[in-house]
Amino acid sequence: MAGTVVDGLVAGVAGAATGVNTGKPRRGGTLTVALISDVPNYHIFNGSQGRLDASGFCVANALYDPLFVMSANGKVALPMLALSATPNANYTVWTVKLRRGVSFTNGDPFDADIVLANYAAAAADPTVGLAIRPIIKTVSKVDSSTVQYSMVIPYSTFPVLLAEQQISYMANPSSFSATFAGTPVGTGPFKVKSWQVGVESQLIRNSGYWKSDAHNRQLPYLNGINFKTIADDNARNQALQTGSVDMILTQDGAAIANLKKIKNITYVTDVNAPRDPSVNCLIVNTTGTLNQYFAWAGQFTAALGLPGSLQYLLKGQVPPAAVQMADWLGTLGAVDPSTLTWNTKLKPVMNDVTIRRACAMAVNRTTYWKVVDGQTGVVSDGIYKKTSRFYANPGYPAYNPSKARSLVAAYKSANNLTSVGFVLDFVSGNSAAQKAFGFLQQQFATIGITVTPRPLIQSTLINNVIYGTYDCATWNQFGGVDPGLNYVWFNSFSATASLAAGGLGMPALPAGTMFAGAVNFAHQADLAVETAMLNALASRPNSAAQKAEWQKVNAQFAKDIPYLWLDTTVTAFAARKNVQNWVSGTAGDGTTRCLSPDGGSARWDQIWKH
Repeated sequence: MAGTVVDGLVAGVAGAATGVNTGKPRRGGTLTVALISDVPNYHIFNGSQGRLDASGFCVANALYDPLFVMSANGKVALPMLALSATPNANYTVWTVKLRRGVSFTNGDPFDADIVLANYAAAAADPTVGLAIRPIIKTVSKVDSSTVQYSMVIPYSTFPVLLAEQQISYMANPSSFSATFAGTPVGTGPFKVKSWQVGVESQLIRNSGYWKSDAHNRQLPYLNGINFKTIADDNARNQALQTGSVDMILTQDGAAIANLKKIKNITYVTDVNAPRDPSVNCLIVNTTGTLNQYFAWAGQFTAALGLPGSLQYLLKGQVPPAAVQMADWLGTLGAVDPSTLTWNTKLKPVMNDVTIRRACAMAVNRTTYWKVVDGQTGVVSDGIYKKTSRFYANPGYPAYNPSKARSLVAAYKSANNLTSVGFVLDFVSGNSAAQKAFGFLQQQFATIGITVTPRPLIQSTLINNVIYGTYDCATWNQFGGVDPGLNYVWFNSFSATASLAAGGLGMPALPAGTMFAGAVNFAHQADLAVETAMLNALASRPNSAAQKAEWQKVNAQFAKDIPYLWLDTTVTAFAARKNVQNWVSGTAGDGTTRCLSPDGGSARWDQIWKH
């Protein structure tokens, strides 16, 4: 979930397209690919229950097939396991036709019942379900090869979600059982041979794969793929240089800049891709609370004794005012810099927009781009790149350390404080992350803010952000071929409106109080953002109205500052020259080129080695 799933592609050199070979393929051989991370538990590694970053999507594309993939220009959802998606007049119901004759690696057929089972598992999952409930109401079966998605809100670009987000992958329902002890079962070009979590996964060819190439040759060409986890960016580059791996995925700017120094390789980046990029940023706990949505739903009961308002509402009762106030204020706190654990007795700092604005002004983003990311990508001021059709200058605070120091001084005076500080989370075991932290710590120190480091393994950092037990964390996310992909990460609800009106049913709170959605990890609850997004999603794709509303979202972020923008996340794949046809894989027809690599979503079925 951290990180993201919708990156695009542009060839790294001029002339013939890098990584594309339309000649006669050579069958056989094993491809070894170095990834950045691994999933914590491969028993539940699928689109319904997985927690997929860029590396996770790499492996997912080997084991599973999505319903759709995006076209090479990023504008059209092309058929894979699904053949078409047709909306009703107001985009609240989508009818999806499915491909017939596809089987899982265990022999089970793919059909409408499989789609329903995948949705049910996703909706029930404690994490994935939270990301789809604000969008998808139900999925129903029309016939064995047709399903209907009923939406919570009008969603005019829904097929993009079924191509780009992890719920697009269809897994065999056998893996959904809580007692499942096997390995992933998909319809994809490869299946599991062995898996050492965090070390190496070995996959072998699915001899019954349903896809063929343009010459009716069955795919995949390779006998197998080995995915190796190499967390350190420099070590990953070295492995490619020495030939111990055939391909690598990297999202570190300095490592990408160094690829040009490695002989006998080719590489592609997504700098000029037909999409908005993911963005390197610091995500900020803007409320200084645990996840208030979780508190409202009663998910913190055991740990904190908060009863939650939802249990009363489900019985038709108005929650006691004390319960409502507990949901609103009872989760307030911060990370203790001495113990590095969440402490509800501490006064938060980052919940004040003055401090967030000071932090935005403290960071010289151009210097960060040069020193930390090796001038890879571009400096960011929001969720869109400047060449995006959705871009308009959002007015994000400019670098101004003098003004930032004044803001910090004013905050200290108003709150009778002698010092200001917070804890910053970053991924441990990664030299680039440590370098970024050192730079940021120094920048904040110059304006009078003390930053305490909390290095964490990636899965722990993500979980802390999900539950809200953090002050600030290094992050990269968002972007995509359509901004609607980001709706759930930004959505919020009226706390005081009733459930029937789409609110959370807590009228004892101050009028107009908003709660961030369950996966709005910055806890930025903003009526202006929510209204603009709903208007955009109900608008005709590519219309002026859609464009204007998404621009409003970016402008509001520049005022609220839930994210301290840094620069664009550049995703790169690099391969040794004996690896062929690893760029621009094809859709379900085996012919039409799609957006690939697409972040971590590389297509593996038409790669070969010579």
